[in-house]
Amino acid sequence: MGRALVLLIFLALPTWAQSIGCDATDLRYDFGASGPFLQEVVGGMPYPVANLAAYLDLLSQTLPRRFLPTSAGGGLGRYVECTAVAPSRSGGGGTVCGAGRDWCLRVTNVTGALPVDWTGRLYAMVQLLSCSGTCTVHVPGFALLSSLPDNRGLLSLSPGTTATFRVYLLLELSPEDTFTTLPATGSLTLTYGYQRN
Repeated sequence: MGRALVLLIFLALPTWAQSIGCDATDLRYDFGASGPFLQEVVGGMPYPVANLAAYLDLLSQTLPRRFLPTSAGGGLGRYVECTAVAPSRSGGGGTVCGAGRDWCLRVTNVTGALPVDWTGRLYAMVQLLSCSGTCTVHVPGFALLSSLPDNRGLLSLSPGTTATFRVYLLLELSPEDTFTTLPATGSLTLTYGYQRN
């Protein structure tokens, strides 16, 4: 019952992606953090914040739960807020994300490891705050990051468009999960970028 879990998700940008800037450098999921049980509403649904109280509550449940991060380093909330300017030339090549002349802004790389397999546990949602041209959000509700269209495509932007958006990431844990080391720790690095398909 005293299991503690600390997870770090680092969000990096390649040096060539000068047109994407995000406020947070990492999302921290700390299931050993002190404090009361907290919930925040995202997309109209309440989600618990990762801390010890939330983890102990999970152990009393029978179904998995999805958790917001404990904190976002450098950010203003439990999310990553980004401003992106799409290249002015045509993109295209995607079937959903980056279709036609649009550019697909996607998670281009994921490295690292967690105590649970992130491909079946990490859920993403994008909230669009502003758009100067044409923007299409492909994850308006939470969906598995590994299953997003066109190789983890988050949103499509028409050439030259400036968009400000938030990326929320939920980590799902089950009360049946066991960890070989206590406290269990892990980290993921997510890289964002534009790509033609």
